Amino acid sequence: MKAYPQKHDRGFTLVELLVALALGLALSAAVMQATLASLQSRQLLDAAGRLQESGRFALAYLSKDLRTAGFMGCPNLGQVPLNVIAKDPPDDLDFTPGGVLKGYDNVSAGNPFAAVVGSDVLTLQRADPRMAGLTGNLSPNNANIQIDNNDAGLGAGDFVLITDCTHADLFEATTVSQNQSAGNERFTIAHASNANDNNKLSKLYGSDAFLLGFQSVEYFVRDTGRTTAAGKPIHSLYVRARQFDSATPRVAQELVEGVENMQLSYGEDSNGDRAIDGYKTADNISDWSKVLSVRIELLLHSLEDNVVPDGQNLTYNSSLVPQDGRLRKVYTTAVAVRNRLP
Repeated sequence: MKAYPQKHDRGFTLVELLVALALGLALSAAVMQATLASLQSRQLLDAAGRLQESGRFALAYLSKDLRTAGFMGCPNLGQVPLNVIAKDPPDDLDFTPGGVLKGYDNVSAGNPFAAVVGSDVLTLQRADPRMAGLTGNLSPNNANIQIDNNDAGLGAGDFVLITDCTHADLFEATTVSQNQSAGNERFTIAHASNANDNNKLSKLYGSDAFLLGFQSVEYFVRDTGRTTAAGKPIHSLYVRARQFDSATPRVAQELVEGVENMQLSYGEDSNGDRAIDGYKTADNISDWSKVLSVRIELLLHSLEDNVVPDGQNLTYNSSLVPQDGRLRKVYTTAVAVRNRLP
């Protein structure tokens, strides 16, 4: 029987192993780089989406409130002077054409709002839009007013406006009671002389008059005290409101997280033609009754770090935004003050 020679198996040479290892490392590096790029892109898109949502909500909320500055159910506050009979009216009460809307420009350290240094503050006063109609005539000597609803939740100690768009009075409610008979629900609000100069209003109001609660609202940007994972401060838009009464301390409530700064400018009618002649900062407004609109510019920052590691070429309030890896975006709108429109 013929014998065949044996073939010996051969392995990889050292050069082949080194080449294979180099190719594997290059492929792994490419996959890792693509994965990191994908993660960074997704992180950027997520941060941008959250900024857009927060920016739109903040502008919508501010715009809604700004339109109601000076609201009292009547077309023009300047034609309906307010008669105040409350003994101790709200300490910030200035329900006049020049007082219901005011701003503060680039506040300094130690400001009464505890707002971020260099940001702007907006204050406004108005009547709550939830109106209550009178159920009958009202005698000036009668300290009791009957209304058809109390949707606003008025109670004792609240400051209340009554108006028929020719006259207006502000008083402090001393008691609020509910009466119901045969399906006829009524509420009685008293304005006794123990909390008011007297119980007489400026005129005999009829069934065409209505009641509203008095409100004052402040908007500002404040440091939340929280930080990002990298220790960077988180700022937010805050609102502080007086809900009808002066006894309850006003507490600032966080409205939108991630609002770093707020800058405001005001559309002024300088010649009395009921048209905006230009926009000015608060420090340059001498007569607030001439302000017809407000331009809002909000700078928002992401809550995540290292979203844009190369920084952004973005200018806000005449300065470049910080290059700290957080994504930033500016949201802008202009809001007309409805009670001052032609």
